[in-house]
This record gives sequence, C-alpha cells and structure tokens, in this order.
Amino acid sequence: MLNKLAFRNAKRSMKDYLIYLITMVAVSAMMFAFNSLIFSKDIQSMCSEAMVLGAMLGMITFFIVLIVAWLINYMARFMLEKRSREFATYLLIGLKKKELSRLYMKENLLIGTAALLLGIGVGTFLQQIIMTVFYSVFSEDYQLHIQMNGWCLLMTVSCYFACYLFALRRNRRTFRNMTIAELLQMEKKNDELKIEHEKRRQWLFFLSAAYILFVYGMMVRGCSIGIALLLIAGFIVAVYAMFSGLSAFVICRVEKKGAGMYQKQRMFLYRQLASKVRTMRFTMGTLTILLVCSLLGGSFSMMFAKYQNQAIDYSVPFDVIVHSPTPGDDFAEEISVLGSFNKIHSQRIYQIYQDGSQVMNRYFGTHVTTTLEKYVDKEGNFIPGREYYTYDTYMKLSDYNALRTMLGKETITLKDNEYALQTKSRIARDFGDDIYRQQIEAGNRTLSLAEVYTEAFCQNGINGADYLMIVPDEVCEGMDGYYSVYAADIEGEGTEALRSALDEVHRHKHGVMTYDEYEAAWEAEEVGEDDWQEDLLEASGTDEMVVMVADIFVRDIDASDMRFVITSVTFPLEYIALIFVFVALTILAVQQLSDSGKYKFRYEVLWKLGMKKKDVEKIVFRQLALYYLVPAIAAIAISAVIAIYAGNQFVRYTGAAGSGVYYFGISLLISAGIYVVYFAATYLGFKRNIF
Repeated sequence: MLNKLAFRNAKRSMKDYLIYLITMVAVSAMMFAFNSLIFSKDIQSMCSEAMVLGAMLGMITFFIVLIVAWLINYMARFMLEKRSREFATYLLIGLKKKELSRLYMKENLLIGTAALLLGIGVGTFLQQIIMTVFYSVFSEDYQLHIQMNGWCLLMTVSCYFACYLFALRRNRRTFRNMTIAELLQMEKKNDELKIEHEKRRQWLFFLSAAYILFVYGMMVRGCSIGIALLLIAGFIVAVYAMFSGLSAFVICRVEKKGAGMYQKQRMFLYRQLASKVRTMRFTMGTLTILLVCSLLGGSFSMMFAKYQNQAIDYSVPFDVIVHSPTPGDDFAEEISVLGSFNKIHSQRIYQIYQDGSQVMNRYFGTHVTTTLEKYVDKEGNFIPGREYYTYDTYMKLSDYNALRTMLGKETITLKDNEYALQTKSRIARDFGDDIYRQQIEAGNRTLSLAEVYTEAFCQNGINGADYLMIVPDEVCEGMDGYYSVYAADIEGEGTEALRSALDEVHRHKHGVMTYDEYEAAWEAEEVGEDDWQEDLLEASGTDEMVVMVADIFVRDIDASDMRFVITSVTFPLEYIALIFVFVALTILAVQQLSDSGKYKFRYEVLWKLGMKKKDVEKIVFRQLALYYLVPAIAAIAISAVIAIYAGNQFVRYTGAAGSGVYYFGISLLISAGIYVVYFAATYLGFKRNIF
C-alpha cells in the first residue's frame, strides 16, 4: 500500500516540480558524460597524462556531490513544507513517523531514479559531444560510438545516490522530531516583514561591501596562503551578512514611505522583495556564492582554452629539439636514434655563445615584470637564479636564419654593427623605447639593436632563457661556446617510443639516470630525493602559468601531453560552472513557482481593485526579475573584479591574447543565456498558476 502511495506521490511531485526533475536529469547526464572521460580507453591510449584528467575530475566530483546533496536536501525540505498538511493527515490516520519517513524517502528516491535513468540516456548523447570536442582539441577525428563502461556507470550511480542518501538523512531527523501540530502550522507560515533592529542591521550591508573591497585590495597586494584562507572564509561570511543587511536596508526604505514609494506599485514590489530576502537570506547568500563560482570557473576555463595552442607553439615549435650542456656536442647518438624512427627532412646543430657579459641579463632581470627575484646585489653585481643563464646568450645569424627557414619564417639581415633580439611576445610588452638604446660590446664591436622578434622559438632554456641576441657570425668567433642544440624537421609523427629512446641515450651520454632507473634505485634505497635530475638546463625562463621545461622536445608527444594537461583544467572547470549555475537557478525557479499559489490571492486582490491583467503581468515580471537579479547582480559585482584581475594577470604572465574583460564577458554571456531560459520558464509557469 505504501509503495503504491509513494509511486503516486512521486509522479505528482515530478509534475509539480518539473524544473527540479529536469535539473537532476541534466546533473546525472553531465556526471555520466564527464565520468566517461576518466574511464575511456581511447583517451588513455591517446595520452600518457590521462591520470591528470582523472584526478581533476575526481576532485571536482567531490565538490559537485556536496552541492547536489545540498540541492536535494533543500528541495526535500521545501517539498516537505509545501506538503506538511498532507503528512499531518497521514499521522492522524495512524501512520507512524518511521513509516512516514520511509515513505517520503521512497518518493524522493523514485524521483531521483527516474532522473538518473533519463540522465544516463541523455548523457550518452552528451558523451558523444564531449568526446568530439575533446578529440578536436588534439586535432583528431572521433568516430561516434557509445561507450558504456561498467566502472563509469558504477561511479555515476554511486556519486548520484550518495547525494540523495547524504541529503535525506537530515529529513529523517526532521520527521522524528516533528509533531502533528507543527506540520499543520508549517504550510501557514508566511513571508513576514518584522522590524527588529533594522536600522542597525542595515549597516551589515555596507560593512560587508567594505570587507569585500578590502579582500580585493589584499588580492592585488598579495599575501601568504594562511592569510588568504582566512580572507576567503571571511569573504564567504561577508556575502551572507550582505543579504542580511540588504533586507534591513530595503525594510528601512519601505518604512520611510517617501513620495516615490507610492509610484508604479513600488510599495508592493519593495515589500515583496524585502520579505523574500529576509526569509531567504541564507539561501540568497548560497546562490550568490554558487553563481560566483560558476562565473569564475567559466572565466578561468576560457583563459586556458584560449591560451593552449599559443603555449604549445611557443614552447615546442620544432619537430624535435635537443639541448646539450656540452659545447661542441655533435649529437651523433641522438641523430642515430632519431633516424631509426623517422626520416629526417632537415636538421641543424648549432652553438649558443657567451662572452662573460651580463648587459642583457641585467636589463631583463630589472625590467621584465614577471621575474620572481631581484638579481642585483648590494654591490651592483648581477646574480642570476634559475630563470636566466649566468651570462648573456648569443646566436649566430646564419644559425638563426636556418632555424627560421625550418619554421617557415622569412630570414633576416643585419649590418656589421647591429644585433637582433629574439624574445617572447609577453616580455616584449614590458619593453619601453629604452630597449633600442641598449648597446652591447661584442667581438670588439659596439652593436646597436636593429629589431625585436617575438616568434615562437623554444626559449624556456634551450634557445636561451626568455631571450637570445642574434649577431653577425664573425662576432661569435671570439666567444666561448655556452652549450649545444640540435633541431630537426622529421617526416611523419613523433612517437612516445622515439621520445623515450632519445631521453635514454641523451641522459646516459651525460651520465644521468632515466626516470625508470632512478625509480628502481629509489626502491632499492640506493639514491635519495636530491639525486634525481629533472633536466640538464641551467636556466628555464620566467614562464609561470603554463610551463614546459625539458632537454628534449618531440613536438607531437609533448604538445599532446600539454594539451591534455590544459584540457584537464578546462573541462572540469566548465563542468563545475554548469552544475553550479543549474543548481542555483533551480532553487530560484522552484521557489517562485511553488509560491505562486500563495501569491495568487495577492494578485487577485490587485485585479479586483481595478488593476488590468496586463498591469498585473508587468508586476509579476518585475517581481520575478527583482528576485532573479538580486543574487545575479551580487555575483556579477563580486566575480567581475576577481575574474578581470586574474585574467589580466594571466595575460601578463603568459602573453595570451585577450584580456580579463574578454574572458569574463564570454563566461557571463553563457551564464546569462542559461539564466534567461530559466527565467522565461519561471515567468510562464508563474502566470499560468495565478491566472
């Protein structure tokens, strides 16, 4: 009997709370589709860094489970309040509290199961879209086929029902402690506009806003991790306090009853808003935080997605490039290995030179804003760290032109008294006109800067660290070789086997263990942590956000790994951004649609007082718009500063195209589109319920 009742009630709830059901279908679909990335054998075979994506999605799933559990708990309690008289009736006819609790849990689980089954069906199609996008990032063709992995299905079902079980436990305690009288009174509760210390409490709004501005200032100034965590905790508290102060501020404005308050139904709208914000200030604060996280997640995802191809081109422009710390290295072993895997179209062995000078090192160390250390001591001596080589780095013009030809670039010419500067585009932005006044003494000549070039040139320690000075060939004749480099253009694609073979022969030649050898020695307790040598480079440049530093690069493999790592950030960020905005908008929509029955009487009064139906519809629109806009405006105001600042810093440190405003604008447009859909559905449903 109870099972039939649970089934009937579940069907009715699915109809009454259709937006909630649709959201849970979307949540389960996204869970299934994104979880399939973790267990996809195609992805695992595509890239050796597949575990990074799995780790990121696993971490994001933890937060999503918490948020979805909060949504389910909120909706279960909300439906309980709306059906409180029904449950009181069940108790009056003899149903025990334990049985009633089980009945309600069954109803919610039936709704959840229906949403899950529909979601997995939708998720199979969403999976194909995500896989197609994923493969397109790697310039690969994806053949559409459904992947129904058992572990993926188990993880999706487990995470999904974990949300329900975690959320519904609280409702069991609610039924255990609730009396019949309390259930009968629960539905009669109204949005009351109490006046209690409102004049003093409204200052919470201004104090919260001031604290948020203070956090922005600390963000720009910089602080330790411990202080940052305290500031974030205070930031969250300030958001909740802001809505408590906002309701008091609106109430005080209503109580003043100024002349403008009686124009265009403002009194009605202000009182509706004040009572709703007052009774839902915690929910409003939570929704604002969810929307902030969604906007920031979308913005940061756009940043990395936009930058990944540029980062790869700058780090790995050559098919194969190998660094050797030994001047005059002929790379015979490496060329032999490469030739056994791929046909070599063109190649170049060249030297990077130094003459003991530090003119350009000093200029970069003091002018480039992304340097992390100050390299000039009290006596004026330049002391480079890991970012720059000890001495200025030079390259022959003939070698530079040969490499430019290999990259499909035009060659350059220099006069006898000129030099060129090859650097990164983001660094060139920091230069003023004084860069062209930087003269250098080299080869018994005084050379003036002719031009600055910013094409991709592998300058994270191989072709210089951030820069190279290109000089006429004869200038280098009196210099010392600093280190050697080998670059090649090959036929076909480079493979993981090629990269491993090159790494092994290269490391053994220089007396360094491979990672597998080091791991075996570590397990045998023959070496310690300090014995592992990541690379043989003396410097690595000043890249911070997205960094690729190595002695050997095989473009096809390293570019794929880099794309995978960046995609492992962008996909989870988009995942969490979509989930959070869906959860927030579901709460907004269900609240208003469920309250439409209560508001029906109020609008009928307005109608009977002589207000036209068209005017009543306008009031409905304005009321819903206010309710939707309050958390949205707060979220936009809070997240805009963070996203724009972070975006500008990202552009500054990476040289990416665009700006913080650009990235935030795209994220805002996507969220606004979803927002409009939910608002339109709420408005149409609200009108249908009251007319």
